[in-house]
Amino acid sequence: MKEDVKLALRRYPVFTVRDIARALNKKKEYAYLQAYRWKKKNIIHEIEKGKYTLETDPFLIASWIVWPSYISGWATLQYYHLTEQLPFTIQVITTRKRNRKVIQYGNATIEFTRVKPSFLKGYRQVLYQQKELFIAEKEKALVDAVATKKMTLEECNHIIQQNKRTINIKKILSYASTIKGLAKRIKEELHD
Repeated sequence: MKEDVKLALRRYPVFTVRDIARALNKKKEYAYLQAYRWKKKNIIHEIEKGKYTLETDPFLIASWIVWPSYISGWATLQYYHLTEQLPFTIQVITTRKRNRKVIQYGNATIEFTRVKPSFLKGYRQVLYQQKELFIAEKEKALVDAVATKKMTLEECNHIIQQNKRTINIKKILSYASTIKGLAKRIKEELHD
């Protein structure tokens, strides 16, 4: 692969055949053939049909597989150093319907959770390994994990208690108020 083509494809953690065609300045049919060859030579990696990457880190590509989306749950809490657990599942929150809700990439499982558009908030863009990715705020990651039953209220409370100086409880309750009864359950857990 020529260096200028590699640079063009490296701009984004996930790219398509259309991106390959643009980088090569060739037709889509040729780009399909080239993608097949590069995949066979292990120059690029296929994430799922039609989506490729030059990256090996599943955390880096997770929020780029479908748009709009962001990384949340345990993987986000580990990113913020709020847990010592090393999650093997990267939870991606999206509004898009997907046929494949789970993808295996590298040593991780990338799991997609579909939400209503009004629930898609509380995330930001961060620089990770010189690339941009989309990730939940700490408080939203806790709410997402509890709301999607990836975390118990007790685990949530434990993380809050251990990190009182860096976690905004008002923000947690604000995000939780968009889900029926969740803010009340979190409040009760905090006061136990």
